Amino acid sequence: MKDALQCPSLFKAYEKTFRIGAAVSSFMTFDPAYRALIRRHYNSLTADNQMKPESVLDRAATLAKSDLLHAAVDFTRVDALMYFARDNGIAMRYHTLAWHNQTPRWFFAKDWSDAEGAEPASKETMLARLENYILDVMNHVNTKFPGLVYTWDVVNEAIEPELKAPGLYRTWSPWFKACGEDFLFTAFRAARRGQAPGQTLCYNDYNAFEPVKRDAIIDLLKKLQAENLVDTMGMQGHYVMDWMNVALCEEAARAYAALGLKIQVTELDIHCNSDDEAHSRKLAQLYGDYFAMLKKLKEEGVDIEAVTFWGVTDQDSWLTGFRKETSYPLLFDRAKQAKDAYDAVMKAAE
Repeated sequence: MKDALQCPSLFKAYEKTFRIGAAVSSFMTFDPAYRALIRRHYNSLTADNQMKPESVLDRAATLAKSDLLHAAVDFTRVDALMYFARDNGIAMRYHTLAWHNQTPRWFFAKDWSDAEGAEPASKETMLARLENYILDVMNHVNTKFPGLVYTWDVVNEAIEPELKAPGLYRTWSPWFKACGEDFLFTAFRAARRGQAPGQTLCYNDYNAFEPVKRDAIIDLLKKLQAENLVDTMGMQGHYVMDWMNVALCEEAARAYAALGLKIQVTELDIHCNSDDEAHSRKLAQLYGDYFAMLKKLKEEGVDIEAVTFWGVTDQDSWLTGFRKETSYPLLFDRAKQAKDAYDAVMKAAE
């Protein structure tokens, strides 16, 4: 293995193909080794948590405002990462404006109550809150950091994950309970109003390669396209080594591109529960095949804008906690050494 700081740059290898990004945490911007690694290998960044609603909404300030339609916001954590990206010349994806998870329950309550079982706000109130929140965020970012954000994840994971529930949507989410599918259209309409020139609006979801879910996502995208509300499909890309199917990923990317949309891989990792030689070789093979597929599609005219890894090293991957077993899903190991998977991705760029 080689020190990641001594290896050729990932983003420079792909700079004529698509952006190469990583999801980053706040602590990385204060850690010299992480800062150097990020600057060397990535020309796009995504906040792993700092830009989700729970990190931006400010309940105390909201209560002080006495405005039931307009929540207060605190951009301290957003700005910290935006400054880092700006000062290092790295573009940003904003993740995410509307999501059922990591949005505080008080945001959905009639009187901003944080009590369990509090009376919910009306549909009209929630749609107004959503619109105001999105416009506040976009106006702040585009005014303070013009030209830095190139894509907004407007809505994240609205489709039923297993498609076992009746209908298309994740109907048990607080957003659908409050507003039905109107929340989707309100979010994208507000984002279209708030976007700056050169920015794209993205719908983002996981298991977007799976045929049944893919077709459900396409149905949603067509509805959004009928109002010219969406530009980009975000295929998250959280895969598991034992069942990852590159051919299905290619089919899905082609299907989304056939709608006339741009494509981004937004949260790429491949869960691997061992770092022994056999697992490392298989992980490298999958990454190599995946990037070769993406590069081929780009050369054929599919508008793939960016590929973002969900994390920087195995040490900071969310998967170890989520899977409840040690995961080795990325290109750099816990010691910030380049793995065989890194070599495979670089070879695919040739």
